Amino acid sequence: MSRGRGRPALPSPFTPTVQKRYLDEITTGARLEDAASTVGVHRNVPARHARTDTAFAKAFEEAKARGREARRANGPHNASRYRYYGCHCPDCRKDHAAKRKDRRHRADDRAAEGRVIDLGSGRDSPSSFLLPLPSSGRAA
Repeated sequence: MSRGRGRPALPSPFTPTVQKRYLDEITTGARLEDAASTVGVHRNVPARHARTDTAFAKAFEEAKARGREARRANGPHNASRYRYYGCHCPDCRKDHAAKRKDRRHRADDRAAEGRVIDLGSGRDSPSSFLLPLPSSGRAA
């Protein structure tokens, strides 16, 4: 029996075995698009499937959370990890200190060149420069 006009619906390529492989890829830390291309489906298929299948949606969210943790655990030890994830190992501390020192030297160089603009000098509040001054002839 036909469902109506047009072509009959094809079976979904996102079978339970493909779903399991996809979730395993996500759990190991792969990006969503990369995991979809690895298992051979379009990148929108898993999200669309999660809207209709609550069990898959729950497993998908858990896999994404585990994948985030895996990416964080496997990431490089640098200033970013020191600042955003609170890793204070010797490598992260050393890189953070070097980057901070470099930022401070660049700021000192800019100040020496006179490129630093002080917007708050002689004003009562930081937002006062947005208001017209009485000498401009316009009422506030």
